[in-house]
Amino acid sequence: MKRYLIFFQLLMFVLVAPVQAQTQKKNFRKDFEDFKNKAKKEYSDFRKQAFAEYTKFVREAWEEFGAEPPVQIPEEEKVEPMVVPGYEEETAGFFSKLFGGGDKKKKDKKEAKKAEKEKQKREKTNNQLAVSTVIAAPKAAPVQPQPLSKVVQSRDANPYMTFDVFGTQCRVRIGDNCRFRLNGLSGDEIADKLNEFQKSQYDNMLFDCLEERKAHNFSDWAYYQMLLALTNKFYGNHTNEATLVLGFLFSQSGYKMRYAHDGNTLYMIVASQYNMFGKSYFYVDGEWYYLLDNIKDGEKLNICKAKFPKESPLSLQMSARQNFANSPVNERTITSLRNPDFSFTIKSNKNSIDFYNTYPCSYTDNNFMTRWANYANTPLEKWLTDQIYPGMREKLKGLTPLEAVQELDWWVQGKTDLNRSNPNQECFLYAYDESVWGFDRNFFGEESIFYPYNDCEDRSILLSHLVRDLVGLDVVLVYYPGHLAMAVNFPNAVEGDYISVNGRKFTICDPTYIGSDVGETMPTMKGKGTQVILLQRDI
Repeated sequence: MKRYLIFFQLLMFVLVAPVQAQTQKKNFRKDFEDFKNKAKKEYSDFRKQAFAEYTKFVREAWEEFGAEPPVQIPEEEKVEPMVVPGYEEETAGFFSKLFGGGDKKKKDKKEAKKAEKEKQKREKTNNQLAVSTVIAAPKAAPVQPQPLSKVVQSRDANPYMTFDVFGTQCRVRIGDNCRFRLNGLSGDEIADKLNEFQKSQYDNMLFDCLEERKAHNFSDWAYYQMLLALTNKFYGNHTNEATLVLGFLFSQSGYKMRYAHDGNTLYMIVASQYNMFGKSYFYVDGEWYYLLDNIKDGEKLNICKAKFPKESPLSLQMSARQNFANSPVNERTITSLRNPDFSFTIKSNKNSIDFYNTYPCSYTDNNFMTRWANYANTPLEKWLTDQIYPGMREKLKGLTPLEAVQELDWWVQGKTDLNRSNPNQECFLYAYDESVWGFDRNFFGEESIFYPYNDCEDRSILLSHLVRDLVGLDVVLVYYPGHLAMAVNFPNAVEGDYISVNGRKFTICDPTYIGSDVGETMPTMKGKGTQVILLQRDI
């Protein structure tokens, strides 16, 4: 009997234990879900509590400020590009061979000899150039701003609306329950409408915007453009309602902004550590805020000084590739005049070009020279490098670092066409920005390939990418009065003019001295002091 009792107890344990385990598992799952939901609510409540406090200040914290006139890109001494003596004769031989030209062999040979004599006449120096200033490399791009706390989605969801951002499709949940009307621009009116943004439909809108920023790897500037496209489409182009929601989404994404108005029009001004050329700005509580719309110089605006916790200034660095959709345009074949075999056919991405057209030229640390570093440190788009880098690597295979840099330099040098008389040649053409654009215009690397003309700074920026990416060498930008070139840190000793930076030797490489070899300084720049712009922090 005792044996049966023990067996019965064991049987009950076997049957009951799984039930207890299942019950414990359910209880654990329920406890975990309760904890997760509580955490979500606390996240949401924390941000919304801060937002409620913020809107209280919006009612009263307004003060009139006068706009400071935009800073213009400084005018510089105009430096003409130079062509190495005999360069035209030297390249003529290459092209006659490329296109057949059998009857011209004797003439080509004669021209080649003449070119070689001219080359020998050139002053070949191995001088250390004087450096007056070394401009520090930009600080690493800050971590992209984030919301004060995690944005929690609501199940009460609107349908998705798609909208276009430089040819790239984005989508955000937004519907009629997000529409409203601003009946004035008083602090109370604006605060009342902002309080409405604590509803769940605006959480979903904000959540989706942040997801799109992540999906497309949008920089701060691209994200601002995305929010602008969204609000303009749904609320009307630059309406006060669009601006109010733009400011809400921007600030709740972690960015430092302030509302401003002139009595009729609502604006958003943004804080940035980058001084933007051509943009009016206001000095508020010890910081510069930029108006990204256009107003008259000196115009006064009422600015709301209410702050939101842990807000961060907008950065204009673009240290990672952004994922714009591809829209191929403008196929070009660009050929080196010194080596016609170094030739590549390239298409540009219209979407990237359109985006770069919106980008404000800027500088940091109160130094105008820093403006070129942003362009040179923005990586070339994958769409572009996939087209040309494999072919370039193949043609550079087996060359010494000096030979490889020389091939890239000759490819970028192209020709001059100051009068813009023949823009259809299959090489880079030099022309002044003022004659093409009417003002000084800096190019990102892709833009130098898209547009028919570029100048010294554009060529140096493009070449700096090619040398760093394909040859793996450190480079610096070298500024002479009115002229920008670059210099390369070779692993072995090479001849030519050079500068010394922090104990390292950088040999001059000037893609505007057309036909020149690495190490040759443009004659009109000899004896002039240089400023060096660092592009990598380890230099």
